[in-house]
Amino acid sequence: MFRLPKTTDGEDIIKTYDLEMGKVIFYKNFLVIEVAEGICFDYDKAEKLSKLTNLHFEDRPFGYISHRVNSYSTEPTDYLRIKEVFPNLKVFTVVIYNRFQETSVRIENMFYQDGILTFENLEKAKTWVMKQLS
Repeated sequence: MFRLPKTTDGEDIIKTYDLEMGKVIFYKNFLVIEVAEGICFDYDKAEKLSKLTNLHFEDRPFGYISHRVNSYSTEPTDYLRIKEVFPNLKVFTVVIYNRFQETSVRIENMFYQDGILTFENLEKAKTWVMKQLS
């Protein structure tokens, strides 16, 4: 039987999608999204992504890691409706690489009630999310 390789943290990649909005990597209990350069990630794109989260996670709690390797924009007020789109979202983290991204997440946190935790590298974010979901 073919199995996808384990990542450095030992977590199996279940499925990877290369979409117009960016790359989405699904693991057992969380996803990592790398939004494409120049995209505006808004409520409509989140709804499209929710179809994939429903397929992979069904009604199980899951984690969401935004790996911000590209420059793109968000609609911070859309965070007010995030539970409509992702009702089973348990933890939300963002991997940032510069001060501009740090400022953006501070603004986003004003609209997301559960709080967005930031990390400076993807492996630490994955480790934290896996602990929160176990």
